Amino acid sequence: MTIPYRARRALRNLAVGSLVLVLFASLALFCWLLWLNRYVIYSRDGAKIDFTLSIHYAPGEIPVAPPRPEHVTIHDRVDVSDPEQSSKEMTNFSGYSVTLEELTADFEGISKKLTSLPAGTAVMLELRDSRGRAYYTSSLATQANFDTEKVDNLLAELQKKGIYVITSITAFQEYEYFLENERERVPYGLAKAGGSGSLWLDSANSCYWLDPSSDGTLTRLIQLLTELRGKGVDEVVFTNFRFPNTDKIRFDGDKLTALTECAAKLVKTCATDSFCVSFSRAEPDLVLPAGRTRLYLSGVSGMDIAQIAGMTGFEDPTIQLVFQTDSGDARFDEYCVLRPLEMVQ
Repeated sequence: MTIPYRARRALRNLAVGSLVLVLFASLALFCWLLWLNRYVIYSRDGAKIDFTLSIHYAPGEIPVAPPRPEHVTIHDRVDVSDPEQSSKEMTNFSGYSVTLEELTADFEGISKKLTSLPAGTAVMLELRDSRGRAYYTSSLATQANFDTEKVDNLLAELQKKGIYVITSITAFQEYEYFLENERERVPYGLAKAGGSGSLWLDSANSCYWLDPSSDGTLTRLIQLLTELRGKGVDEVVFTNFRFPNTDKIRFDGDKLTALTECAAKLVKTCATDSFCVSFSRAEPDLVLPAGRTRLYLSGVSGMDIAQIAGMTGFEDPTIQLVFQTDSGDARFDEYCVLRPLEMVQ
């Protein structure tokens, strides 16, 4: 059967017209998706759209440090009436570390061991998990599914017994923090390279990263330090004080400068005669700011201690350098050292 010429022409025109409509619809859909991407917020649980989200954010504010009292009680009992003694306030210590897993698995047993330690012993406790949840009563972080009041009481008891309490927190890795208030906090995070403002997710650690150059980030860290100091903590160690090792983030400034300035502001604002702000697993080229601060190192062999101490440039590395080790090597004892609690004699 032969299709008439006019019918063939009509079918051809219909096909061409349909193709044009499909191409036009595809182009319109592509443009719409590009526009919509600015309103998409990504999280570990998926993505959602928030049309109230703006691409312009007001900068955060740096809190003004409260005035310090004229006389401060010093943990290591140094008389601060003499300004010349300010550099001697920090002393060498030795003690033990407790992981979050150990603390939660046998809280009563760990508490009994810690409170039986002699006064002056240093104890390093993990009090926040990798998602930013707090295992102490906190107004700044999501509470973990744990009896945080028991931890509060333990911290108070350790302070009462003269134990030097240290805790470590991740400097820039957060997850729950961004989910609590995405609209206001997303600007403080590191965005994806080539994106429209959505945060880069560190899939290896299931977290987002704060931007070290952001005023909002500085405010967040200062608030955490202030809260922990109020709980009876004598020293906070920031871990992973660095940028993530990836080229998938968007950051236009100089990374080392941003980290250096952030560290200096944290120490200047929060370190006091009885409170220390320290760093662990930091950017290798980061120079610690002047003030009450220490550098924590792990995985160091006893034969390398002297060489590492000489490379730090510290005025007194026996005080400012802390080794975390499970070795009983006596060479560590010349410096500040933390060993697992199971090594208590």
